[in-house]
Amino acid sequence: MVASILRRLRHSRRNPFKDEKGSMSLFMAAAVVVSVGFAGVTVDAIRGYLVQSRLSAALDAAGLAGARVMFSDTRDADIQMYFDANFPPGYMGATVTGPTFTVDPANEILTLSAQATIDTTLTQILGYDNFTVGASSEITRQTELLDVVLAIDMSGSMGSSLGGGTRISAARDAAHILVDTLYGADGLSPLLNIGIVPWSGNVNVTNNNLAFDPGATTTVAVPNFTNAVTGGSQSSLYVANNSPVPLLSPPPAAEPFDDENGNGVRNSGESYTDVNGNGFYDKEWQGCVFARYTNDGINNDADLDAGPIVGVGGVDDWPAWEVVDWRGEPISGGTCPLAVAGRECTPCPNQGITPLQNTKASIDAAIDQLVTPGGYTEIIGGLAWAWRTLIPGAPFTEADPDPEGQRTQAIVLLTDGEYTGRSGDSYKTAFGNSTSAQTLAHPRLRALATNIKASGVVIYTIQFANTSGTLAQLMKDVASGPDSPFYNPAPTAAELENVFEEIANDLSQLRLSM
Repeated sequence: MVASILRRLRHSRRNPFKDEKGSMSLFMAAAVVVSVGFAGVTVDAIRGYLVQSRLSAALDAAGLAGARVMFSDTRDADIQMYFDANFPPGYMGATVTGPTFTVDPANEILTLSAQATIDTTLTQILGYDNFTVGASSEITRQTELLDVVLAIDMSGSMGSSLGGGTRISAARDAAHILVDTLYGADGLSPLLNIGIVPWSGNVNVTNNNLAFDPGATTTVAVPNFTNAVTGGSQSSLYVANNSPVPLLSPPPAAEPFDDENGNGVRNSGESYTDVNGNGFYDKEWQGCVFARYTNDGINNDADLDAGPIVGVGGVDDWPAWEVVDWRGEPISGGTCPLAVAGRECTPCPNQGITPLQNTKASIDAAIDQLVTPGGYTEIIGGLAWAWRTLIPGAPFTEADPDPEGQRTQAIVLLTDGEYTGRSGDSYKTAFGNSTSAQTLAHPRLRALATNIKASGVVIYTIQFANTSGTLAQLMKDVASGPDSPFYNPAPTAAELENVFEEIANDLSQLRLSM
């Protein structure tokens, strides 16, 4: 049509006076065609811009989703799902090729591209049936200044069977997923630190894998203070060779003992029955301490604070912690009940605290050691010592007190049960020795969580292999939010793995790169 009009225009120029009226009609027709063509170009250009903009946004969304699970089997499916959700099939009549993508695992970069072909509208008058627009996106996956502590329940119920293994084996597997996701292809990261706090009825506050040497305890002179436990005046603190935690008294060694026959010293951890049939248990310090709590109804406790406290705001002096002393504890009926104030004998966890560190192999090794659950459930201590491990300042000082750039600090708290007070828990059974203890213990846990969150720490909670509504509400209150990714129910091992991966993905800080 356009060519026909132009031919007629050329012919009319050769005969300008033959049919002036017809020539004018041809010129007007040509002008109309050109005007319509240019109008079509404008319309199609706007359509192309809208399609390209939508295509670019869809690639960004797909890239962010894929980068969050860069080392997961679901990565490719997630990329396609998010792309399709943000660029619906048939959008403005476009036909899409892609997305295609490449992954650089060493540098953790995901590059994506796609093209969209669009049929023209009025531009077809000018001989153009379609045109193609393209877009690309590059995502750099980066964990920026992140400190995380895993507070893992090691109470006896974690040894219960679950599927083909046990609860604690499932927790180990899931924790490895979190570590793998955060570290990615790196074995060492200057921007990432992870610590582990195993807990049950108490927390072993020694550095994991360091043996206690009673002969290597050091005495530290301090300004005179009032011992909140004894009420006496004191000017010394004690530090064991395998823990940075200051103690109110020297950590005990196994006591020498001569029986009625003149036999020599008993070995550490060896039980003994005297001539009257009375049993005693002799064991050196295992690494546990009591909460800084006196249960006297006065505001003189520091169990909800992070570090040492000396006479601040009505709080008594707590420059250190009281050791759990097993020596000379009576044995009755195969159990070891509280008999003397300050002496309890619920098992102290075998594994100590793994302080913040940035080596993946060390973290994986510490996770692999989570194999011997025992004791009762005292969540307050587990959360409190996770906080003390995480933040800068005594007793654990691995966290950078003045980091360069933004830093996220987080605690991942996993438990399979509610508080069960027993002799030997870190509160000396002050809240009771049955489920009724929850009436007092749960508000104290909530108060601790409030203090932790107020300090800027993010708390993720996991309710594992337990569907209790009471526990669910408690974990929602403790967490930084009542829903995922902060509060997470995980009734099964498979769901637990999904939860740990989701938490890891939430912790991963991603940025768009050009």
